[in-house]
Amino acid sequence: MGTRHNNFAPVLRLIAAVLSLSATASAIGVNYGTLGNNLPTPATVAKFLKTKTIIESVKLFNADPDILRAFAGSGLKVTVTIPNGLIPSLTKDDEARGWINDHIAPFYPKTKINRVLVGNEIMATLDDNLISNLVPAMKAVHRALVKAGIDDVQVTTAHAMGILKVSEPPSAGQFWPGHDVAVYAPMLQFLRETDAPFMVNPYSYFGYSPNYAPSIADYALFRPNRGVHDSHTNITYYNMFDAMMDAVYSAIKAMGYADVDIVVAETGWPSAGDPNQPACTVDNAISFNGNLLKAVTSGKGTPLMPNRKFETYIFSLFNENLKPGQSNERNWGLFRPDFSAVYDVGILKNKQSRPAPRPAPSRPAPRPAPVAGKKSWCVPKASASDQALQANINYVCSQKGMDCRPIQAGGPCFGPNNVRSHASFVMNSFYRLNGARPFNCDFAGTGVVANSDPSKCFIFFSSLGLFVNT
Repeated sequence: MGTRHNNFAPVLRLIAAVLSLSATASAIGVNYGTLGNNLPTPATVAKFLKTKTIIESVKLFNADPDILRAFAGSGLKVTVTIPNGLIPSLTKDDEARGWINDHIAPFYPKTKINRVLVGNEIMATLDDNLISNLVPAMKAVHRALVKAGIDDVQVTTAHAMGILKVSEPPSAGQFWPGHDVAVYAPMLQFLRETDAPFMVNPYSYFGYSPNYAPSIADYALFRPNRGVHDSHTNITYYNMFDAMMDAVYSAIKAMGYADVDIVVAETGWPSAGDPNQPACTVDNAISFNGNLLKAVTSGKGTPLMPNRKFETYIFSLFNENLKPGQSNERNWGLFRPDFSAVYDVGILKNKQSRPAPRPAPSRPAPRPAPVAGKKSWCVPKASASDQALQANINYVCSQKGMDCRPIQAGGPCFGPNNVRSHASFVMNSFYRLNGARPFNCDFAGTGVVANSDPSKCFIFFSSLGLFVNT
């Protein structure tokens, strides 16, 4: 009997996982950021979300006690995030127990804390100390929760799309070699054992460029387009979101963990930006977020994950006026600080949502030509001004997950100390970490994809396998 039970256990687990995934609730959540000096109090936010919107859960980028206290009794689910810098220390059980005792236990269960994220986009930091300690910290935090008698709070982390070495075609999705075995295999095993999801931030916005083929804009915004064909599966994708989700799924499946659920931790579209950011409009935000909500709640799923709904957290709740960078960074919100809607795609209760703008007819256009050769770099055009390149540096270094320490004084890429050299590093970093697609090297017409290694700094980082395909 024991032998038969052991043989059936994996099968039963897989059946249970499939049934669970097919019935996954399409909870709509929102990222609740607090980088503003004019934001409403947490108590009024909790009341507004509960009474005026369909939002069922919020994700925090910290474990703010005022917010956790204010959400007590609201019934809204709350995901909290442990700061990246604490990860190495939280591998120790006593430190992990201390963090749980200070930040979770005082509020649970009155506040419906459902997840603890151990850091955010850790792989994109390129910090070996954080990366090597990520999974041990996740395990220690889980043990601390169990020790505290809290057995229904999941532990996971959120990932940028740069975790994939290969994302096109979607069926060939692949984690970066080295990280697949050292990080993702033990992480996915832990997520399977604890029934926690793999969380990812699939931003179609970062694959958009107004200077690229019009079909790419339609593809990013869920508008009619001729699609992108995956010759491996004979599937044609008609929106970038599905393609990114399936690329992540393919990478996970290749590791043997297709039963681990996938949750959308962040995605969205800014509604306003600077003059050189024409993609940042209310109409585009409505088109993306409106169609996104339909996609994740419809039960249709994606080509490789059919008949599924996806728990999804829109970025973000409010426009936050203290966020650094260009104007688009301060205009991701669904709402203004006074709770007036920037636009409504069906988030508000008992209100007719503004319909998405009628899409223009699809305009046939050639697909982007692949970059020849195995290796490619994003570099500034010779005609790009120092002012434009400095703007590129400011933009990239303001993005979550980007590490610009190498170009700071004392860093390995500080010299030569000039704008063009520093811009080369950050533009290429952004290009590589966002999938090395040509449109991620546009930078308002100041970047170009090169097929030869442009600098000693890139050679240094190439030897680590960080920014080039091998």
